[in-house]
Amino acid sequence: MNINDSMSILVDATLAIEKLRVQSQVRQSHLALGGRIDPETDELHRRIKELEEYVDGRIADLLKSHPAYLWFSRVKGIGRENVAKIVGLVDIRKAPTISALWKFAGYAPVDGHAMKRTRGEKLAYCAQLRTMCWRVGKSLMMAQGCFYDYYVSQKERYEGKFTNEGRTIMPAANLPKVDGKKVETEEAISEGHVHQMAMRKMVKLFLACLWLVWREAEGLPVTKPYAIDKLGHDSFIDPWSMTDR
Repeated sequence: MNINDSMSILVDATLAIEKLRVQSQVRQSHLALGGRIDPETDELHRRIKELEEYVDGRIADLLKSHPAYLWFSRVKGIGRENVAKIVGLVDIRKAPTISALWKFAGYAPVDGHAMKRTRGEKLAYCAQLRTMCWRVGKSLMMAQGCFYDYYVSQKERYEGKFTNEGRTIMPAANLPKVDGKKVETEEAISEGHVHQMAMRKMVKLFLACLWLVWREAEGLPVTKPYAIDKLGHDSFIDPWSMTDR
């Protein structure tokens, strides 16, 4: 079994364990509100924590051997827990293009809009991976490294675009009401929407860089220059130029 398969198993396990740990914590909190203690719940929580620590330790060890470790370990804001839950959910061999990885992560555009759930239809992306990408995006922004700088540049680009179109960027609370609901119009767009658009661009760039570094390290075919132009660029962005350490 190679490192990618091992990472996949461990990440699946840690996601399941995390869910159990949260459930036991919630039960402990509810019991505490009533002034009660359940020894079985406490013992279960203790054992879950032990298992979680073991799995986290194994993931940390395996990450150091990951083909893309030398790259993502130098990106400010990429913690081992979050990046593990991304690479552990991805089989890079099944993503022959960056667009394929974006689609699997739920970041491919559909008719110019973000991918969404459709009732009665099978998801076209991995919901867990999409959540982990959102977490990584938040972490990259808080770290304020190279990817945050990219986010700022994209946000400014969007702000300029919408301003030139005559649209006012405002807090969601100040949006006009239509049928009693706050909505965006051809004249107004929310600050939060602009933020989310710029953040999506940042996450897509991270995924694109990860794809290239990982595929090259695995000796898999890559296309250069790759589809960063879909992020609004007309030139290649070297993944190593997006490192901070």
